[in-house]
Amino acid sequence: MKKGGVPLLLSIIFLTLIGGQGTPIMRNRCCSCITTSQGTIQSKFLKDIKQFAPSSSCEKTEIIATMNNGHQTCLNPDSADVKELIKDWEKQVISQKKKQKKGEKYQKSKF
Repeated sequence: MKKGGVPLLLSIIFLTLIGGQGTPIMRNRCCSCITTSQGTIQSKFLKDIKQFAPSSSCEKTEIIATMNNGHQTCLNPDSADVKELIKDWEKQVISQKKKQKKGEKYQKSKF
C-alpha cells in the first residue's frame, strides 16, 4: 500500500469507530440502527420505546429507546435485559392507560 493510502485508510477506520454507537439514523430506505447500545437502561429514565419489525428495507428487528432528556439509542433486541425492559415498559403503559380511563370515568360521573 502506498504511503498516501495509509492515512486515508486509518481516517476511514477512525471515523467508522467513533460514529454514533447505538445511535439511530433517519428511518427511510435502510436500517435505522447501525449499532446497538451495550449498556442497560432503567425504565424510570425512558420516555418511549419503539419497535420496528423486519421489513423489505431492513431485515432485522430494531428497538429505539427515547430517554427523558430526548436522547435516542438503539437497543439489542436479542438481549435478555432489553426483553425484560420492554415487558416492564409495556406494563407501565397499560397501567397508565387504566389510570387515565379511571380518571375520565371519575370526571364524567362528577358532572
